[in-house]
Amino acid sequence: MSTIDSPPYPQSTTSPVKLYEYLTELYDWTSNHRDWANMRARELNAPEEPFISELGLYPAESPDRYLQLSVPDMFMSWQAARAIREKYDQVVRNYENEDDWDSDPASFHRINIVKSAALLMSLCFLDTEKREAKTVDLMKKERKHFLRLLKDQLSEITDLFDGGSKDDDEIDFDALFHPEEDDEE
Repeated sequence: MSTIDSPPYPQSTTSPVKLYEYLTELYDWTSNHRDWANMRARELNAPEEPFISELGLYPAESPDRYLQLSVPDMFMSWQAARAIREKYDQVVRNYENEDDWDSDPASFHRINIVKSAALLMSLCFLDTEKREAKTVDLMKKERKHFLRLLKDQLSEITDLFDGGSKDDDEIDFDALFHPEEDDEE
């Protein structure tokens, strides 16, 4: 997939109905990029197979159920959809050359954007109770991942003081996809 196909970007004047339409467009965009992202993740030795799981059911034809969500829930979806597009635009700016666009670093960033969009799709159409329950589970996973990253960064700093060096231009895909497992929660 060497063409640049940007996800939708909800404007600041977006109404709840229009936000629903943007989110269904993002669902389609994510669905269209999922197979490519999983294939490239497999090539980069992703830790899970598939790296991006199946998307949930397609959003309902009518936004009626979505419109019953709370304003903060809609705002979070709006904000996340905008962040996904902004991150994608940043990758486009950094890797706009055709050779760079399909490079491992660009693919890594693009894969993670698709994964973020899939995560948003797994939450944004849920009712408030289901969303809260799923958010708690995700927060636990993110906390664990954050602690692993912090531990790795502290280890790198310690290595620098011990005389070790690290090439700043090289991305360690193995470390990004396979962080050490913590047994603690």
